[in-house]
Amino acid sequence: MTAADTSMENMQRTVECLRGFTLCLDGAIEKGIIYGLGVHEKGEIKNKPDIMKQAYDMGVNV
Repeated sequence: MTAADTSMENMQRTVECLRGFTLCLDGAIEKGIIYGLGVHEKGEIKNKPDIMKQAYDMGVNV
């Protein structure tokens, strides 16, 4: 998940809300979380090679 916010605490709260929502969905499975802090505009994630690598590695292993 990405957000302009740079607070990990706020991002973790958002994940908890999403988890609460997915409890209502049959078959929803969380495979992992990648935090893209400080990413707001389209394409900005490309300037975060560490996050891009995490996403690639997670995708390869899912």
